[in-house]
Amino acid sequence: MAAVTHDSATARRHPTIHDVASHAGVSKSTVSNVVRGLPGVSEATRHRVRAAIDELGYRPNVLARQLVQQRTSILGVVVGDLANPFFAEMAKSVERHAAARGYTAMFCNTEGDSQSELAGVETLLQHRVAGIVFLAFSGDARTMREVMQHQVPAVFVSCGADWGDVVSVDDEFGGRLGTSHLIEAGHRRIAYLSIPELEDESDRVRWVGYCAALKEAHIGPPLRISWSPPSDHARIDGLERPLLDVFTGADRATGVFASNDVAAIALQEFADRVNLHVPDDISIVGFDDVPMAGLARIALTTVAQPRDELAGLGIATIADRIERRLKGPPTRKLVDVNLVARRSTAAPRPS
Repeated sequence: MAAVTHDSATARRHPTIHDVASHAGVSKSTVSNVVRGLPGVSEATRHRVRAAIDELGYRPNVLARQLVQQRTSILGVVVGDLANPFFAEMAKSVERHAAARGYTAMFCNTEGDSQSELAGVETLLQHRVAGIVFLAFSGDARTMREVMQHQVPAVFVSCGADWGDVVSVDDEFGGRLGTSHLIEAGHRRIAYLSIPELEDESDRVRWVGYCAALKEAHIGPPLRISWSPPSDHARIDGLERPLLDVFTGADRATGVFASNDVAAIALQEFADRVNLHVPDDISIVGFDDVPMAGLARIALTTVAQPRDELAGLGIATIADRIERRLKGPPTRKLVDVNLVARRSTAAPRPS
């Protein structure tokens, strides 16, 4: 029987850092320094080590290194509902920016339920995540206690809480911007529309912005619609009524500021069902600028959140917390929004 050579035996198992060191004729610490990109290694030695790594197919044992460091390189990401295109796009951006910083994203989809959020966060903490990125937060104090107890950094991206870093847009300004666009187009009866999928805090602050825009223009009163699509009924100023009532009669609303694009697009679908025309009968402004808002069939005017910028700042913030470059009390960074005008808004049709 032929003797098994050293190289063939190495090929039958995962090569180790010792194998690379032996193959390159250097110490294990030198290989480690090359893998981590540290200075103090000559170019000739660095080249020899990299050649040995390529030839042997060596992959660093990330788990072993993390056990030594007593932390993982996993970031937990709490998402409200991946069926919402805003969250889906944000999740993609977060994952990409995390990978660029050497982190792996582990997602928890809560579907807007606080109990699911708590269970998901507990699972993330069991996996010893290095930090948690909240793309949505229910405001449940139990979640806060779990994260604080484990002393894990948290960043809130496009949502908020006072016990972690926040990277967000100015929701109040966005509410004013979207509503002001309708006012400038000539609308004087403008409704505010929200659906349950939007976090309470974002909903509250966008409503404040909407009300402020009406007050500045000396028009009103505010008109609030709380709706669960595709129902034909909604709570209108607190009373259950047919949704169509808002858009008929002498005091009908001709403009709607929707607190997110999902609500705005659902209202477009409702208008189609009841033979109302957008923007002739109703002008609609959304919030987020999800990809489908730009489709020709939808052409939604909306307040755009810069998703990639938010994700990049969020990941940079939590990475700085984890790596101890950012210390002290929670920080808050606001990112500008802008209005993207499309065909869902126009001047109101004369009565």
